[in-house]
Amino acid sequence: MVHPEPNQPGLVSSALACACCTNEGQRNVATVALDSGKQQEIESLRFGSKATLFTGEGDVEGIQGIATPAGTYKLSAQWREDRLVLSFRDAAGHTGTLALTRSPTISVFEVDPRDRPDRGQGPTLYKEWKLSAPASGSGVFQPGIARQQILTLILQGGGNSCTSGVDFTHWTLVMQGPKANYTLYGNLVR
Repeated sequence: MVHPEPNQPGLVSSALACACCTNEGQRNVATVALDSGKQQEIESLRFGSKATLFTGEGDVEGIQGIATPAGTYKLSAQWREDRLVLSFRDAAGHTGTLALTRSPTISVFEVDPRDRPDRGQGPTLYKEWKLSAPASGSGVFQPGIARQQILTLILQGGGNSCTSGVDFTHWTLVMQGPKANYTLYGNLVR
């Protein structure tokens, strides 16, 4: 243990208090085990009630893999055993679900974007946690479900080196494969 010199009071307490500090240029990209701590943080998240279908420069009608694509949906999300089930309803009353089975691993991305102010313990990191699994779904999403379809949930936010659920403010859900390629996104609420 480091002992402070008489002319350096608080050196030890500063070092211990800075376990969550960040550094300029910091970057962490890894795939790690989805341990119980990370799983608990993910399960504590609450999804906002609106989901938006990303269309870019195209039209909603050009989206493949959704029977009746809509620009926005009412959303509810809940964990059922080992699956996160996202339920969608459009303004016309069309419904469907997309489900993500709990994965044994999670992809972690944390980076100093070098455009956020230093708040005294280092810059605010941009963060993403990504969970991917074979896609399953029902209702309007059934046409895009196939053997090689992958569904990826990306949690987005920012914070220090100690990540918790409160760091995440947005989500993106990406469907990829031979039958469907589309993206839904929305907010996380506290």
